[in-house]
Formats: sequence, C-alpha cells, structure tokens
Amino acid sequence: MIRLSLRTLPLFAIIIGLAMALAAFMTISGVSTAYRDLIRSRMAMVAQDIANDINSALALGLRLPEQMTLPALLSRQATADPLTMSIDVSDVDGVVLFSSNPTRAGHPDGRTDDLKAFRFDQPLVNDFGAPVGNVAIRFDGAAVARGLATIRAAAVQDALPIGLAAVLAGSFGCFLVLRHLLARARAVVEIRNEGNPFARADAALEQLHQDNTAMEHLR
Repeated sequence: MIRLSLRTLPLFAIIIGLAMALAAFMTISGVSTAYRDLIRSRMAMVAQDIANDINSALALGLRLPEQMTLPALLSRQATADPLTMSIDVSDVDGVVLFSSNPTRAGHPDGRTDDLKAFRFDQPLVNDFGAPVGNVAIRFDGAAVARGLATIRAAAVQDALPIGLAAVLAGSFGCFLVLRHLLARARAVVEIRNEGNPFARADAALEQLHQDNTAMEHLR
C-alpha cells in the first residue's frame, strides 16, 4: 500500500497542481482583461462627452478650430482622473488644436509613436458623416501597467494557498480511494481463495510449515 501510494500520489498531485495553475492563469487573465475594459469604458465616456460638446458647437456653425472654450473643458476633464496624461483634440491632419497639456497644442498628435500612453481615440464627424477631427484620451501607460501588476500579484497571492490546499485535499482523497480499492481487491482475492480447495490446501500446508518451524525453534 505504501509503495503504491508513493508511486501514484505524486502523479495525482502534479495533475491537480497543473489544473489549479491553469485555473489561476485563466482567473488572472480574466481580471486583467476586465481591468483594461474598465479603464477603456471610463475613457470612452469622457471622450464621448467631449465629442458631444464639440458636435453641438459644430451644429451651431462653429468650426473646430474656433471652439476656444475647449481648453478649459479638457483641463477639467483631465484633472478629474489622476491617470490622465493629456486630453487632445486634433484636426483631420492629426495636428493637436487643443489639449489639457498646452505644450502639445500645435504639434502632431503622434499616435503611432505614442508608446508611453494608454490611448483611447474618439473620431469626430459632422452631421454629414465627414471626419472633422479626433479626441484622444491619453492615460499614463506605466501607471496602468502598475495597476495590472498589483492585481495580478494579489490574484497569485490568493491562489497559492488555495492551490496548495487543493493539492493536499486531492492527494488525501486519492489516498483514501486507493486504500478502498486495495481493500476491495484483497476481499475479492480472499473470497476466491476460500472457494478454491487447492488454495485452502496450500494455505493449510503453509500454516503447518509455519507451526513446525516454530516448534523447531522451541526445541
């Protein structure tokens, strides 16, 4: 029983450990995706609010470069979230017209080279469906990455004791199953031996041999 357990239980422990590791990976991946989606939805709400204000002004005949109230609006929206690096409104050529960060105004948006930012872009279109510009929400990419790392570390920290407990409980359960199966196998063998006259004769001879050996030792 001990040898069988030593051979079998490590295999069960490895299988259970791999299953728990896969479950933990799926959980961490799901939580990370949910965190990114939450940030994107927050950025989308802000970008849509700004786009609605811009479209309202466009409907009144005020062209995008003439909407001089936008810098104050962008600044208020940017200060509402500490992750925000800047909120930019650019024209169809990709040049920033207004920004919560004044140093970005008048420069190319640089969307393709903006590797440090976690971006969300909301295209601007007029009533005829023609593009007139873009609203870009730029979050600090490093801060977003740190948030993801914190969430993953917390998930791993919570998963480790649960995984260890699952391995121990699963191994103990497998041990009980093996013990039960071994007992059943022995019972079946004993029943078969009892119904076999040759097996009974062999058992009697074995017992007689053991008794004779014991008597020889006593002499």
